[in-house]
Amino acid sequence: MSTQYEKEIEELLKKLGDIGPKESWLQKAQRVATAKWNGFWRGVKDLPYTLPADQLMLSAIFLIVASYFLRFAFRPLALIVGAAGVVMFFAAFVMSFRYFFGTGNGDLRWRGQVVDMRHSQLSPFLRLKNWLKRRLQGL
Repeated sequence: MSTQYEKEIEELLKKLGDIGPKESWLQKAQRVATAKWNGFWRGVKDLPYTLPADQLMLSAIFLIVASYFLRFAFRPLALIVGAAGVVMFFAAFVMSFRYFFGTGNGDLRWRGQVVDMRHSQLSPFLRLKNWLKRRLQGL
């Protein structure tokens, strides 16, 4: 359906001819480079929300263990890999709190479906509290 509209638009543009100034190769290269750069930084900014903290933490632990064994063969590389593992571990630890502090999207999902947790079972503490309230009000 959209191809029909695209064809009609192309026909209209062909009938109208060239309108406006053409883009030079330098301007086009700058536009493409800017779009790619903005896309890259958008991906970097969204990384804490798209990268699961548990996978990052497992990768960090793997790097730390790898640096331990790598120290016997190539010590300078082991230091770099170990430092990267420690930084990744702390980053994963901080990222694991994103839902706790409200910076996550808040949608709980299971098998690709959003799970509504508003009508979930109360915790044992809240059940005890409610039971005590009812008992005290009944006296």
